[in-house]
Amino acid sequence: MVDVRGPRFSSAVTATLLAVALVVQGPVGVVVVAVQVAVFAIATIFGVTHSPWAHLFRFVRTAAPLPPPTDFESATPPRFAQACGLLVAGSGLVALLAGATTVGWIAIGIVLALATVLATSGLCIGCELWLLGQRLVGGRR
Repeated sequence: MVDVRGPRFSSAVTATLLAVALVVQGPVGVVVVAVQVAVFAIATIFGVTHSPWAHLFRFVRTAAPLPPPTDFESATPPRFAQACGLLVAGSGLVALLAGATTVGWIAIGIVLALATVLATSGLCIGCELWLLGQRLVGGRR
């Protein structure tokens, strides 16, 4: 279970980084994308609570200090969403490194848009896809 504010915070950081990458592009933009792809990989492999942005959120939550969490969610849907981000942003990074810059920046733009939606509204499209998949196969929520 994770504090629902954590994924929104992580998405805000992700959206900010990818927006910077999209604006600056070039080698610096590619490095910024590579950093975010690494963050997606860590969250996918080790779980969202081990993501660098989750650690940053815990620091901010303590330093701010924010009130204690009142709402929690399963970590599984956000982890799936991170895997989706890894797939799309990773594909974008590969395209950028291969010289297909238009394709690469479009993929990064898609991830940026979805991260922005989560950060601003709380709606996680990747989480919703996971829940839909669970309903379709008759799994648990």
